[in-house]
Amino acid sequence: MFQNLRKALNQLSKTTSVSVGISADEKGYFDKECPSDSCLFPFKVKAEDWARLEGASQITCPMCGHAATPNKWFTTEQVEQAKAKAVASFQGAINGAMRDDATEFNQRQPRNSFIKMSMKVTGGERSSDIDVPIGAAEAMELEITCEACSTRFAVIGSAFFCPGCGHSSAERMFDDALRKIDVKVSNVDVVREAIERQAGKDAAAVAARSMLESCLPDGVVAFQKHCEALYAKVAGAKPAPFNAFQRLHDGSELWRAAVGRGYSDWVAPGELCTLSIMFQRRHLLAHAEGIVDAKYLANTGDPDYVAGQRIVVRPQDVREVIDILAKLAKEIRAAVAPAATGP
Repeated sequence: MFQNLRKALNQLSKTTSVSVGISADEKGYFDKECPSDSCLFPFKVKAEDWARLEGASQITCPMCGHAATPNKWFTTEQVEQAKAKAVASFQGAINGAMRDDATEFNQRQPRNSFIKMSMKVTGGERSSDIDVPIGAAEAMELEITCEACSTRFAVIGSAFFCPGCGHSSAERMFDDALRKIDVKVSNVDVVREAIERQAGKDAAAVAARSMLESCLPDGVVAFQKHCEALYAKVAGAKPAPFNAFQRLHDGSELWRAAVGRGYSDWVAPGELCTLSIMFQRRHLLAHAEGIVDAKYLANTGDPDYVAGQRIVVRPQDVREVIDILAKLAKEIRAAVAPAATGP
């Protein structure tokens, strides 16, 4: 009695794994998730590229840079669904064996016996050999191809590292920084209205002003990091002083010595003047709470303020700055390419 059940349990005791398929999304990407509990960043990798990366020693999180072996990158949803499918598979095998035992028991009962016995198994389903792959999450909008190893991956928001090789692209990070600044500027009113509904007009005004004012430091720092990374690629260039590319004159002279051209060769005089003023306003925000002083006026000749006033950052100011920075960055990349020493 219960021979089929014993056989099934014996077989299950020898089973070490259950294979569960995972579907790619409509664009051919597999879902992945950073295994670091402090990150859990969701991203996607092109199926063909992931097949290659499964043999790599480690994968890198595009957001935080955490590295781990390829078998650590299943998403929380994939793990939970795989567990459920494994349990269902084991339960199905047991249920099927018990049904077979019941059928055999009933078939062995004599028809003309005074005492009749039968066995019935209710609930549960038989094991199914049909493998229904775990579904994919919806496609992500930002698709990236690593400039170093050509791994294709997709994210929501931002990415700082290639999952395949860990490469951090200075160009991509700068472009992403400008995009984030543009998102801030474009959504100031949305944030203001949302906070006003929850916390009142005062809190909304403070938050909106803070968002706008953070854009100038964000842009200057992104430009500095971008320039530092590209400058380091120029063969024979003298070392750049600390934070030199936060100072437009110093940065321009470094480029002129390194590649033969400076900022005045790449943007119009009016654009360079605007950028100079905004860089100085960023300095006031970072070091003087935005209060205008004599040094600022001497450096910029800004006719809009007198000493003691506080600067006001407008959306149009921010957009003008990121447009000029993007133009400069494009010219610098073109100038550096022939003189680059390599990645």
